[in-house]
Amino acid sequence: MKKLYTLLILTCGFILLAALSPAQAEAATKKIGVIFSESSEKYANTIHPGGKHEGQTVSPKVDYSSTYNKELKAFLLYQQQGFNVEKIYEKDLNNLDSLSQYDAIVFAYTVMMNHQQRENVKMYVRNGGGAIFAFQTARNESAKFPKTNQMDLSPLIYDVDSWVMEWDNLTEVFNARFIDDVMLANSTVSNKNTAHPIIQNATKDLGKNTLKLQKSDSEWIEVIKPWQGGNATPILFFSNYDSTDKPQTMKKNEFGAAHAIQYGKGRVVQIGFKIYDYINITTKEDWQDGENGFAFSTTQGDEDAQAFMKHSLNWVVENHKDYAPRKYNLSLNTDGVQSYIAPSGQFVFYSNVTIKNNGNVPARGTLKVEILDANGNVVGKGHERYIPGLAADTTTDNADKKDISTHSEKYQIFMPGNLAIGTYTIRTSFIEGRDDRKNADEKFATVAEIKTLSRVKGSNKAVIGIAPLFPDVTISGGAYYDIKNLQALGIIKGSSGKFNPQANLTRVQATEMILRALGIAASESATLNASDIKAGDYGYAVLATGARYGILALENDKINAHQPMTRADMARALVSGFKLQGFTSNTFTDVPTTHTYYKDIQALYALGITTGYSDNTFKPTNTVTRQNFAQFVNRTLYANSK
Repeated sequence: MKKLYTLLILTCGFILLAALSPAQAEAATKKIGVIFSESSEKYANTIHPGGKHEGQTVSPKVDYSSTYNKELKAFLLYQQQGFNVEKIYEKDLNNLDSLSQYDAIVFAYTVMMNHQQRENVKMYVRNGGGAIFAFQTARNESAKFPKTNQMDLSPLIYDVDSWVMEWDNLTEVFNARFIDDVMLANSTVSNKNTAHPIIQNATKDLGKNTLKLQKSDSEWIEVIKPWQGGNATPILFFSNYDSTDKPQTMKKNEFGAAHAIQYGKGRVVQIGFKIYDYINITTKEDWQDGENGFAFSTTQGDEDAQAFMKHSLNWVVENHKDYAPRKYNLSLNTDGVQSYIAPSGQFVFYSNVTIKNNGNVPARGTLKVEILDANGNVVGKGHERYIPGLAADTTTDNADKKDISTHSEKYQIFMPGNLAIGTYTIRTSFIEGRDDRKNADEKFATVAEIKTLSRVKGSNKAVIGIAPLFPDVTISGGAYYDIKNLQALGIIKGSSGKFNPQANLTRVQATEMILRALGIAASESATLNASDIKAGDYGYAVLATGARYGILALENDKINAHQPMTRADMARALVSGFKLQGFTSNTFTDVPTTHTYYKDIQALYALGITTGYSDNTFKPTNTVTRQNFAQFVNRTLYANSK
């Protein structure tokens, strides 16, 4: 009887799928997770006083309507539309592997996440996942959840330092900059865009040309503006309203109310208004605060909103080959460089430095200038400047003209007047990362420029020159710019003035390069229980420190310090050192799922750090040349910026 019952279920399922359109049948096979955020619901119900914090005005936190009700409405809506949905929770955001089992994730009013959860969501989309963000997400840092009777500091911009990075490390997924929270009265949301598949399919379902959602009272909306040249397309607009509290900011039909976004291999729909207020769900469920699932009485457009949400999810989960590569591309240069002995007797060095974002993702970090002697020791006091946000937009006609993609400044450094005769290195670098992040994989230099400063006997001025690259590294060699950047960063040193690009890289050399890239000094207190090396031997501190960070491991009780680094070991070293995350459906023919470093190699491929060979092999046992490794390290720096 059980077999017959199962057969009936399967038969009915096949009949149901056969009755659906191809797009509907495909969507029904996808696995959708709807986030039920415990912290967001708790936060919605809290009340906190206003006041002042470090000069900033903190508004009182009032009791919001239930976040859970919006999440439940999203879940029931998609369930009724035939999607395969299930509830997922905050714990599922803590692990990329947990997220990767879903074809799409729906975030309804999820305002509370921590930095790592946002990073996981970012990587999930980048690697091919779909997402719906209904009324934005993750504006508040869950680590700063307000305590009873204390001010609510969680939304304050001091945590991310710049509106350019409004959603912290998740910002680049939206391909846009936050403009403002705006109040609209008696507003209308509709589509000017008629070409996008979401709009075409929704209007086709409804048998009309235009979607229209109207709200007769006042409501808060989120205004964002896509960066030019990005991959965010407005598909709904704030098309009309009677009044607004921000007339200088708000313009009818100018700002998108919803955007379709391509990020990496994934697709996203971002919705900047409370679309669930328009949707009517009559199912009896455990609604909170005495509410139900009905649409608000002040709204019109239930069918339009439901059709839009349906086809938004269809679009983000459909099989596609679209790919919007992440381009981290900063340029750094100095000019007007001079150095001389001032009347005070000090040796003065001054210059102008410019850093520009030429990529499609925002950047932030510390601009640092150091003068180093021949032994790599810093001379005098260097110069540092934290830059809270460089927009991913190099045009002048951007957003509300407040985006900044270029930073330029003059500075001076004072050195001892008795500066020894000789040649010094001027290193100007950009250390990527949020100022308060301290983890080794979250603050590291990505780009740099070096020049030489030579003091000649009998002269009160120094001669500034171009720092030479290794004579055995040529532009035609294939890794010229990678090696040049790593040399400028101080990650590679060379030997006897040469780089030896085609020489095999040893395990100790690879470990030393990764530690330098991460800004980690070899620790003399680190220990290593290996049979082939002991404390005091060459490379011991480097290898012991590398093992501490998971960069390499013992093999049959040996560390094999001077053996060539294999490509598989390289994958482990980069993934463990930089804590890289990535998943992909691509499988190299010579890297089975049982391979010790299968996940590490998959992560490198997912992040574009490796492409493998043309025959779809990775060749994990092949050795790595010094040139190859320079390419991989430089790509890792760019791929992992946060």
